[in-house]
Amino acid sequence: MSEQIISGVFSTKDIGTAAITAYREGRRAASQQKYGKAIRYYTDALSFTGTPKLFRARVLEYRGLCHWLLSDFDAAEQDYHASLTASDDPDQVARARVRLGELTDFRGDYDEATRLYQQALAEGINTENLLVIGRARRGLGILSRRRGSTEDAIRHLTQALAAFGQMGEARERARVLTSLGRTRHARGEYQHALDAHHEALTIFDSLNDRWRIVQSLTDIGECHQALYDMLNALRYHEKALDLAMAYGANLLKPEIQRNVGVDMVEQGRFEEGLVYLQLALDGSRHLGNREQEALALYNIARAHLVRVHLEPAEKAVAELEAAAETLDGDRYRALAMFVRGELLFHQGKQAEAVAQLNMAMLAAQTSVDRGVLWKLHATISHVVDNEAIAAVHRTIAAEFIRQTAEPLQDTHLKSCFVHAPPVLAVLNVAGINPDKL
Repeated sequence: MSEQIISGVFSTKDIGTAAITAYREGRRAASQQKYGKAIRYYTDALSFTGTPKLFRARVLEYRGLCHWLLSDFDAAEQDYHASLTASDDPDQVARARVRLGELTDFRGDYDEATRLYQQALAEGINTENLLVIGRARRGLGILSRRRGSTEDAIRHLTQALAAFGQMGEARERARVLTSLGRTRHARGEYQHALDAHHEALTIFDSLNDRWRIVQSLTDIGECHQALYDMLNALRYHEKALDLAMAYGANLLKPEIQRNVGVDMVEQGRFEEGLVYLQLALDGSRHLGNREQEALALYNIARAHLVRVHLEPAEKAVAELEAAAETLDGDRYRALAMFVRGELLFHQGKQAEAVAQLNMAMLAAQTSVDRGVLWKLHATISHVVDNEAIAAVHRTIAAEFIRQTAEPLQDTHLKSCFVHAPPVLAVLNVAGINPDKL
């Protein structure tokens, strides 16, 4: 290699003063989350002829990331592809490939994202590039979680943490902690999830990484939401939304709006909550974020089912089923089958409801979080006629609840969870004293 890359630093040899100045100004603007300004500086840096290929490839990569953060995904994809071919430097090629994997993952093409991450990982291992190895492992961990393989997710993410720890990359380490927190959440390990998210928040706060501070607040709020601590969940989510609005973090808004909507519906503020859920749906569709679109539709369907508003529930369920097929993931199929089964039960079609919920159970075994699984078992126990089968599902639901409650160290959170009406209903039938968990 003509120029050695170490964690984003490279030789300025053969780069003119004006070009390197524009590049550095772009880096400064990006670090301040002024992505539009950064794009202008990077474009200026690219306008100079005769600059080294590696320099051009790196600037294209950085400009692509700014486009991605501003939700201009087509421009980001163009820059990442251009970065791939602008230089034959193996380190830089792998960097651009892993970024392309992140974009492809965001768009919901999990098979292609997996291919890109695996190729980038092989390239990173070949050149001993810890930055690429860590990012590729993180990407594979996220995809493993989405597909329900949480053990694989933790394995990849733990290895990513080790790579970034070896480099001393605090920001990248915090990003992995965020992914680990989400994986722990998916396993119903909310105490571990909260610990990871709070650690990530501390790091992002020390770096003044404002957009990722917003993300951490959202994730922490979602843990509180899963444990029925709705007042604190809403407090975290409203703070996150206020900051996202202030920072122009449009990429994050649909997820936060969805969570605000769920918090409000759970508090009985149905109409207000539904407004936020619809904003989340519209925003996710505008961004092309298929995962958030599916989750918004799931929560809209559940909100209408609570009120037994069957016509709008039917519409949301049908749209969720279509989104689940597009994503081609068992997690989303399970969610769609779950609400379809509830809808069928409300429509008086008990046999069809049981069949649909049983299909949901098969898809959900390894693909959805414990918080959904206990609700699914509890629902089946109400829908089936056979008391022996109902008792089995109640027992399983109670066991999932026990596994969720016992590790919680925060007494307030544990009390919120075990005394929440849906949880308490399962425990009472199972003859379990919530205060003994």
